[in-house]
Amino acid sequence: MLKICFKERKLLFELAKNDVKSRFSSSVLGAAWTVMQPLINMLVIWLVFQAGFKSSNLEGDIPFIVWYMPAFLSWNLFSESVSQATNSIQEYSYLVKKVNFSVEIIPAIKIVSNTLIHLFFIAFIIFVNLCYGRLPNLYYLQVIYYAVCCMAISLAIGLLTSAVTPFTSDVANIVSIIIQTGFWVTPIFWDPSQLTKGAQMLIRLNPIYYICNGYRDCFVYQIPFYAHRVNTLYFWGITIVLWLIGSRTFNKAKQHFDDVL
Repeated sequence: MLKICFKERKLLFELAKNDVKSRFSSSVLGAAWTVMQPLINMLVIWLVFQAGFKSSNLEGDIPFIVWYMPAFLSWNLFSESVSQATNSIQEYSYLVKKVNFSVEIIPAIKIVSNTLIHLFFIAFIIFVNLCYGRLPNLYYLQVIYYAVCCMAISLAIGLLTSAVTPFTSDVANIVSIIIQTGFWVTPIFWDPSQLTKGAQMLIRLNPIYYICNGYRDCFVYQIPFYAHRVNTLYFWGITIVLWLIGSRTFNKAKQHFDDVL
């Protein structure tokens, strides 16, 4: 699967760029919606917790928005990538029916296109930090690693869900429910350190926690990625297992895509 994506990388990036351009081409504001929607959602939750619940600065006098934003935007990359990859085979059905087209890259189109959009959000995180007098440092570069982590697990899940969705639309609905639930149980706008040690261990079983916490390590805490060796091994172990399951399922299902699309 990776070999095919690498071999077709030029086509993959071209299709990903076209996906970004065409996503909101029919709207007046065009591609601006790709960044406005997540930012508005983030602003609403920030106002609720900062103004409504009177959330004060965190330990070390870290502004709530500075702490909250990296986790929210990393979750946004994951949720958008998985949601769109799930329906990608149906969306690109005209490519599936083409002879000599590598359908394996179709879920990856959504992962890459959302990552391209995510570059703007990374710049926005840096901008907000600058507004609070927090200057960039070398730890910011770690965001590349955590973005790759997000792409890897998103594609692993996307291969599985996109392979099954053409056969039953229930999969897309189930994925949507899981993502909505995952947003609230993942420490995005609440601090896991307030929980008991047992509860914190359960939270760490969620592989997306590794990514959200990693973004905070980059932009807030300045902690090197290699400081979490056990969590790193666990995350990549889960990702590899999901990748093997997703690849195997996709390879079996792709032979029947023409029949169901």
